[in-house]
Amino acid sequence: MKAVNHILSILIIIVLSTALFFTALDKASLWDMDEPHNAECSREMLERHDFIVPTFNYELRGDKPVLIYWFMELAYKIFGVNEFSARFFSPIFGIGTILLVYLFGCQVFDFKTGHWAALILITILLFNVSVRIATPDAMLIFFINLAIFSFYLGYFKKQPLYFYLFYVAMALAVLSKGPMGIVLPLGVVFFFILLKRDIGILKEMRLKQGIIIFFLLAIPWYVLVSIKTNGEFFSEFIMKHNIHRYLNVMQGHRGPFFYYLLVLPLGLFPWGGLLPFLPFHSYKKITDVQIFLWIWIVLFIVFFSFAHTKLPTYINPIFPSISLLLAHYVCYGELKKWPLNIFLGFNGLFGLLLLLPGGAALAYFYPRLCWIALMGFIPLLGWRLGLLFYRRGRLRASLLMQFLVGYLLIFFIINWATPAVDRYKITKPFALMMKEKAKPHEPIICHRYFQPSLVFYTQRKIEKIDDISQLIARLERCSIAFIVTRASQVEILKHHFPKLSILSCKDGFYVRDKICLLKLK
Repeated sequence: MKAVNHILSILIIIVLSTALFFTALDKASLWDMDEPHNAECSREMLERHDFIVPTFNYELRGDKPVLIYWFMELAYKIFGVNEFSARFFSPIFGIGTILLVYLFGCQVFDFKTGHWAALILITILLFNVSVRIATPDAMLIFFINLAIFSFYLGYFKKQPLYFYLFYVAMALAVLSKGPMGIVLPLGVVFFFILLKRDIGILKEMRLKQGIIIFFLLAIPWYVLVSIKTNGEFFSEFIMKHNIHRYLNVMQGHRGPFFYYLLVLPLGLFPWGGLLPFLPFHSYKKITDVQIFLWIWIVLFIVFFSFAHTKLPTYINPIFPSISLLLAHYVCYGELKKWPLNIFLGFNGLFGLLLLLPGGAALAYFYPRLCWIALMGFIPLLGWRLGLLFYRRGRLRASLLMQFLVGYLLIFFIINWATPAVDRYKITKPFALMMKEKAKPHEPIICHRYFQPSLVFYTQRKIEKIDDISQLIARLERCSIAFIVTRASQVEILKHHFPKLSILSCKDGFYVRDKICLLKLK
């Protein structure tokens, strides 16, 4: 009977997560900046048959390690070069993380907790962002959680296999996103061992073999790419995109020290309202696994709170652990009247935020998209029905209603809202027009406006020239050229080049300005 329950549970989890993560995966063009950077980098590596040196716009790209590119290249070979292929492995790793949480939850808690943890994670709003986009985030979440879960199982089951898996997972996490793939898991292990006062576990961890495994898997590519680029990749990746990014604000991604305490409840929708009660639930009768999960969560938040560059998705790797703690609270905590009212009220408030401030923002920037704000009625309906079920003594039905609210809201966003917003993006139509009209020897130039997706969709090298005098000098040497620029620059260029024709002019999506596609004959 237990085996049947596990099989049914796994099937339900796979069906629900697959339906949500894969649906409409190619309905929207790639979102600047990160998606086209990664997708084009993979395409260029495949085009050059070079699986070591990543390039974007045919220049070295030192932002990310190589694993994401290898998986994208594999998808390109199977499905062709398109949005679906670029995003394909993110849902795969997302589903893998869901199953990982379920299996770990069943091992260290029980079947009910594991099942609920998986359902909760499927519907976490910010987690769904990472498992649907062409970035290494989903891959990192999977490998870094595989590492910490493997360590915990190895620690308590005293089985070497789990420790070996711990080292393998850390190596792959380092190939996914860099040093954080080993620094943070080792930080969790250090503080857990320190708290348990069990230095003896180091002997059982097979450290010598683990170091060999880690170095054999993680280090060779870093050595090869450093050799082939004369150390330029290592310098750019480690110094700029890790150390400099941590110590300084990059690309305007700033926030206060308590930034993630604000992001976390909203990102956890529809479960964020339960967050304040988790510490009290754990404190009453805390177990070793809860201590371990809390160390992971707190360490991650503190580590990135000190970072000067902040993004909401940086803390996504803690969602599996939070899901497990939430599931245990949902299954065995005392969900009395006032905690439940706050939980449901938070979802109602979330709906109001979508309706009112969200509707006002859409009315100002994109009036034709005002209808998207009506999705706020989904959380509001969940709030009312949740209260109704609870008052009738049906707590489980009230909780399932919140799962349904999260699932439906995400489903509506990805199937209707996202494609509607995508119609306002101009980079793909401009790029496809240039790809059709521009011959290989005719340059494509971006002047004071550039988005990485232009490179991916043209599959061409694009020149970036911001200085007007340099642009004029460049165009004087061309018989035919294509220029993407802001509308404010068109008259200046036409003054110097009367034969300049406007192929298209549309409102920019990423900037509050008209963007024009010009052709010089």
